[in-house]
Formats: sequence, C-alpha cells, structure tokens
Amino acid sequence: MYQSNLIAVRTRLATSMGAGIGAIIAAPAILAAIMSGGAGHGSYVAARVLFPYSMLLTRLEGEIGPVAMGAGLLQFPVYGALVGRTVAVKTDRSVFFAGTVHLVAALACFSGLLHGFS
Repeated sequence: MYQSNLIAVRTRLATSMGAGIGAIIAAPAILAAIMSGGAGHGSYVAARVLFPYSMLLTRLEGEIGPVAMGAGLLQFPVYGALVGRTVAVKTDRSVFFAGTVHLVAALACFSGLLHGFS
C-alpha cells in the first residue's frame, strides 16, 4: 500500500511541476504569437505554429476571442502537465499523441482554413 501511495504522490508532483514549467514557457510563446500578429497586420505564423487550436477556434468565433484566448492560455500548462505525468509514469504514448494532434492542427492552420489571418 505504501508503494502505491508513493507513486501517486510522485505522479501528482511531477504533473504539477510540469504544468508550472508549461506556464512559464507559455509567456514567451504568447509574446512571440502577439509579435507575429503585428497588431492585426502581421503574418500570424508564430501564432499558427504555437497555438493552432486557438487559431482554428477563430473559425467559430470570427476573431481571436475569449474562448480562443482561454485555450491558448491553457495549452502549454496542459502540455507541461502531460509531459510531467509521462516522466513520472515512464510511458510516452500520450506525449506522442498530443504532439501528433498539435502537428495536424498546425498543418490545418496553414491549409487555407484561416482566411482572415494570412
């Protein structure tokens, strides 16, 4: 019983640390996305690569609205939590899946779906 509690605590700690590191990484990623947007007159390349889910949500909202911003703010902490948990559990399937989904979403952003964000 003690062994399983120790593993659970270690997994929660690693997940929390990963989320914190993801939140720290999010700050420069958000800055890069804002700078590439150029106050609406830029190319949005960094935003498409770093925050593809938020950019795809603009198809529903018509702009980078509150839902897209919320998704962008949560994305890197969630990725960090996933990586932290993966390190603790010593499996990598979930990280490869998340990376693949991110790549597909980023490619979709460059496929012509986002007409207002060239």
